[in-house]
Amino acid sequence: MLPAEILLVRHALPEPDGTKDPGLGAIGIGQAQRLAAWLADVRIDAVYSSHLKRAVQTATPLAQARGLDVVVDEGLREWISDAPAYQQVENLTDSARAAAWNEGRFEDFLPAHDADDLRANMVRTVRAIGLAHLGQRVVAASHGGASNTFLAEVVGSSRRFFFNPGYTSISRLQVHPDGRFVLMSINETAHLDTPSP
Repeated sequence: MLPAEILLVRHALPEPDGTKDPGLGAIGIGQAQRLAAWLADVRIDAVYSSHLKRAVQTATPLAQARGLDVVVDEGLREWISDAPAYQQVENLTDSARAAAWNEGRFEDFLPAHDADDLRANMVRTVRAIGLAHLGQRVVAASHGGASNTFLAEVVGSSRRFFFNPGYTSISRLQVHPDGRFVLMSINETAHLDTPSP
């Protein structure tokens, strides 16, 4: 049996609206459209997304172009923050949280959160999606923190945050029938350099 190929995609840029679950703004919609156009000639057999709006709205253009439904899987979720509203990491400046993010100190970025649980959850979820789609290619729209902790596990990094995933970046991996992960690429963003469709 052939392995599954997973295209793990970070959501597009959201438009903070004072809630914990903002949707995409104009820039993010453009990023999601560029992603869909970039992958237009690539066979995709299924599209998954976390339940959060920014991920679902990122996955939707890809799915619609193929007549597929977006399969919502809460296992692709981001960490659960106690912040009253969504905050873009890029907008955190001159703070201990910003320094923690930039230095890859996840424990200090969100001290109340169990990073090991997030990582284990993503490993379980991505493995299950892959095993359900052996021999197929699947897009899974998720989040920067969740993807980072997951990919850190795949590459054996001791740092839970070891790179800064771009919005709509693609990280490709295989899930083999025995559950093994084989990493193919991290943080592909060439589609963001293309004109809007």
